[in-house]
Amino acid sequence: MIKPGALIKRILGYARNTSGVILVWFGFTIPILVTAVGSSVDLAQAYLVRERLSHALDAAALAAAASASENTSDVEKRVQDFIDVNYPPDKIGYTVDINIDNQAETLYVSATARLNTTFMKVFGKDTIDVFVDTEVTKEVKAIEVVLVMDVTGSMGNYSGSKKRIDILKDSAELFIETMFNRVKKEELIKIGLVPYSSSVNVGRYGLGKNPSGTNYDTAFVSNPFNIAYSSTDTSKWRGCVVEKAYPKDVEDHEGPWDMYRYCRNNNASGTPIPNCDTTYNSRTRTYTANRHQNYLCPETPVTPLTNNKTDLLASIDTLKAEGNTYGNIGMVWGYRMISPEFPFREAEPWSNEDWKKAVILMTDGVNQMHPYYSAHGPTSGSGIDNNELDSRMLDVCEEMKEKGVLVYTITFDKDVDRDTKKLYEDCATQPSMWYDAPNSQRLLEVYLTIAKELSNLHLSK
Repeated sequence: MIKPGALIKRILGYARNTSGVILVWFGFTIPILVTAVGSSVDLAQAYLVRERLSHALDAAALAAAASASENTSDVEKRVQDFIDVNYPPDKIGYTVDINIDNQAETLYVSATARLNTTFMKVFGKDTIDVFVDTEVTKEVKAIEVVLVMDVTGSMGNYSGSKKRIDILKDSAELFIETMFNRVKKEELIKIGLVPYSSSVNVGRYGLGKNPSGTNYDTAFVSNPFNIAYSSTDTSKWRGCVVEKAYPKDVEDHEGPWDMYRYCRNNNASGTPIPNCDTTYNSRTRTYTANRHQNYLCPETPVTPLTNNKTDLLASIDTLKAEGNTYGNIGMVWGYRMISPEFPFREAEPWSNEDWKKAVILMTDGVNQMHPYYSAHGPTSGSGIDNNELDSRMLDVCEEMKEKGVLVYTITFDKDVDRDTKKLYEDCATQPSMWYDAPNSQRLLEVYLTIAKELSNLHLSK
């Protein structure tokens, strides 16, 4: 029987006799282990390159396929521009080869990125090539789009030989005609109209009626004093509304809204608000309104989403220029119209992936508070300035973008300043979806381009 002490001595002796061999083998395996681990790092980098390049290529192919141009060189440039933005040179790996096959129904794009290795150089492999390809099927499917149009006083100015408002009419009509020509089935298209200035005119819809007087839906404008609606009688309500306080004025909610009554209190007689574009009679100690209660309310009411081209074109023809620029108000009603929720329920559910939603916001100037009254009620005491209007407009833009709405923006005519252009660029879904149109011809081209780009495209590979 081996004693415990002797057994321990034998084990220790064996360890001493084999330790040199183990060290030799360990020395041989260290380079292999380091190379294996290093190679896995290079391969992980290559996988990251592939994922980034794949996303960039998908975005580039979708943008290029949606382009209004059929010219191959234009398509190639658009692909390259999008890859440059979405896969800039400072990314890991660099593109070395881009191939494009532009057909009538499909667009195929492939790209190769080259990654400089760090550890695999040990084996003499200095680079890894990563190949990615994608294919886009060009289709026009279902689309609903709202045109949010600036009809402020400055739109009555001339741009060249025509008034800006008339150029807008031509451009909006071209957009509508183009959309209906491209979408062969009328049930696959809906277009809504939101003219805006100092407020937005919701028309008879606010009282639960269609323009014809038939029932539309539940009323969403408060009318405790039973004020009659009229599109022509200035002593009655024309259809404009006053917003709730922030944040309700940037949200899609169910109301109710108060009636817009220029510089008047919300009571039965609509008594003038002191010092709000009013004249004071010291003898009678009373205030008299200097303007009618619908002053600066756009004459043309909104048109909820519809596929009735005749009604849309007829509404466009009635646009008139009057009022201050409140892009935030126009945009929030564009949001409420593209939403399937009350007060306008013509839009498809947010979850319906067969329909694409888009809003196009157009302006010819800066957001500017009126000195007395607007959709925010009396200006005095509101605490709102021009910068706040810009901020609230961006709030609405972000809300829509988060819900997947495609937001296009247009600045029209040469008088738009740099800050406003930047504001509208920031509002758009991406910078390339902001368009600057310094003249009438360019505005027509922009609306035509957007109409063509709103073709529904999907990745087929």
